[in-house]
Amino acid sequence: MPAVSDSYDLEYAGWSPRLALTWKPNEAQTVWVALSRSFEPPTHDDLLATSGGTPFSGPGRPAPPMPTSMAAAFSTADLEAQEADTLEIGWRGRAKNGVEWDVTAYHSRVKNEILSLRDETASPRGLVNADRTIHNGLELGVSGYLSDTVSGRLSWNYQDFRFDDDPIRGNNRLGGAPRHVLNASVAWEATDSMTLFGSAKWAPEETPVDNMNTLFANPYFVADLRAEHALNDTAMIQAGITNLFDETYASSTLVVDTAREDQAAFITGEGRAFYIGAAFEF
Repeated sequence: MPAVSDSYDLEYAGWSPRLALTWKPNEAQTVWVALSRSFEPPTHDDLLATSGGTPFSGPGRPAPPMPTSMAAAFSTADLEAQEADTLEIGWRGRAKNGVEWDVTAYHSRVKNEILSLRDETASPRGLVNADRTIHNGLELGVSGYLSDTVSGRLSWNYQDFRFDDDPIRGNNRLGGAPRHVLNASVAWEATDSMTLFGSAKWAPEETPVDNMNTLFANPYFVADLRAEHALNDTAMIQAGITNLFDETYASSTLVVDTAREDQAAFITGEGRAFYIGAAFEF
């Protein structure tokens, strides 16, 4: 293949102001609101990207393979910096019974979000700036003791990331972002030296793999068990089971603009596994 220049010379400058107000109604609670602008220039990985190739060959290989044809293995994108105006509201505190909570809600309007997209003719464009996207989210965490020996924690992450009237994708969800993720854990101090743990992760809805929302990862539920036994003040043995029900699921996916039928997009989560180990503190 003939050599093609992949040099670039780009400069970025911007402001990231932030205004925040905090109120403490009492010593155990804090309420806050913040308005900020973020400025995120592209990284070198964004600016110098591989191009070409197929699911079965490396960059620079045209499809179908034609050894005598010319194809660039890299592309340099003229990207704008990503900017966002974000409003956040939060509340954290601790009740008299020991229950603690932390809640944050946010609304973010993003300009020039750096994504892997296609143009209006559906031709690949590599990494480009989206016009406008909107990120809405809620993060909730609650923890505390259910009894003298049992404690628990529950967290819920809600994230609705969408295009904002894109000419091709409309108001589609952005690929790779699950809308709901719930995590729960419980710990039981069975004896002075033995503690049993249980945890679960639940993604109850399908997650789009591509920005065109044509391919989705299935919902899944994964549970883990763990036990710790303290031999003394220094040594501890641990044992556990991950993916207790041997769930077959995609722990994550590739994120593309339009998924292809011959594309390997799903990254498989680990099956049921057993482990045992030891920990020492000095």
